[in-house]
Amino acid sequence: MGASGYPLPRFMSLVNDKTNMRTGPGIEYPIDWIYLKEDYPLKVIAEYGNWRKIEDIDGSTGWILRSLLSLKRYGVIINGTQNLYKSPENRRQITVSAEQDVLGTINQCADNWCEMEVSGFTGWINVENIWGALNQEVFD
Repeated sequence: MGASGYPLPRFMSLVNDKTNMRTGPGIEYPIDWIYLKEDYPLKVIAEYGNWRKIEDIDGSTGWILRSLLSLKRYGVIINGTQNLYKSPENRRQITVSAEQDVLGTINQCADNWCEMEVSGFTGWINVENIWGALNQEVFD
């Protein structure tokens, strides 16, 4: 549990389409990276006051002000093109195929499956094929 009362690690997403990641928890630290994608998911791995230490999809780490992060859940398709299914039990019915690096909304997760919305289509995908949810994470 972090000082905020939320679990660590956890995923959050970027509020703005331009966000600075710093080398330390404060504006006096240099900007190490600038993210240019609103809703992009980042893993929060530590907290210090109003700052969150994050890890991105490439393994880079740095600090972002809490107010620049949202609890809204988004995921990025990884491991190549992936099929999203009508349900975790019904994997014969594909609702959409999503290419690597496509961003979508994560609606809920249970039993290592997450329901995502991608380009207006909703389906279920195994958590191992998205960056934006943790193994065994449950939420709705």
